[in-house]
Parts: sequence; structure tokens; C-alpha cells
Amino acid sequence: MSLLGFTLLVSMFSAQFAAAQQIARTSSPPNDEFPITINSAFDPDYEYLFTGGTSVADAGNGKASITGYSMATQRVDSIGVQVTLQQWTGSTWIDVYRSPKTVNSSSANTYANHEVEVAEGYYYRSKSYHWIEHGDTKEEGTLYSGSILISD
Repeated sequence: MSLLGFTLLVSMFSAQFAAAQQIARTSSPPNDEFPITINSAFDPDYEYLFTGGTSVADAGNGKASITGYSMATQRVDSIGVQVTLQQWTGSTWIDVYRSPKTVNSSSANTYANHEVEVAEGYYYRSKSYHWIEHGDTKEEGTLYSGSILISD
């Protein structure tokens, strides 16, 4: 192979490799700010709010999908979840979308899923707020997903 052919081959490969790379507009967020919670139990002293989870995924076309669910140990008067999409600025997490509260009555679980338009090239995570009400008892907790980079 000639030097020109080799140079063209390397240039084509480099361009394809660069196009496949995800380019972030900020530094990556710290990994140890909050424990990543795909599925997590809440306070062991809670009688009713048992477990919950939250996640964020790249839904494509400049959208992120955020989900959250809450589970109780038994059917309760009301159980809810609210998910928030957060964006990393390079130094702090900011809320960019907060879903309406999803509440089920006389149930042991609830689930929410939302697609949100996002700016590409930034890191995002999901924050979820979970609660139950049963009689005079209210139990609640907050969970965080890991972060993802939404690619260009």
C-alpha cells in the first residue's frame, strides 16, 4: 500500500472513530455524591414503604426517559412517586423537569415513566421521591439513578 493510500485509510478510520465518540460539554459528574439506586429498600424501621427505584435512559432523538416506582409491604391508602430529571452543569446538578405526582389509592405499588426533551452533550440523572400514606402514617424517601451522557 502506498503512503498516500495508508494516509487516506488512517484519515477515514480516525474520522469514523471521532464521530462515534460521545462528546460532553461539561466535565463528568462525581460518582460518589449519592449511591446509585436502581432498586433500593428504604428505612428499615418503615412499616409500609418497602422499596423503590429510579432510572434514566437515552431515548434517542434528543430525549431522555426517566422512570420511578414505589412498592409497599401491603396495600396502603395511597402510594406515590414523582421523578425529576437533573442535568449536570459541570459543578452542580440542576432540575430540568419534574413530573406530576403519580399516586395510586388502595394499592401496594405505583410506577411513572416520562420522556423529556434534553440538550445533547450533557450528563443527566433521575431523582425520585417516594411516599406512602396509611392511616396516620406517612413514610417517604428519595433515590438517585446513575448518570448518563446524552450523545450528539
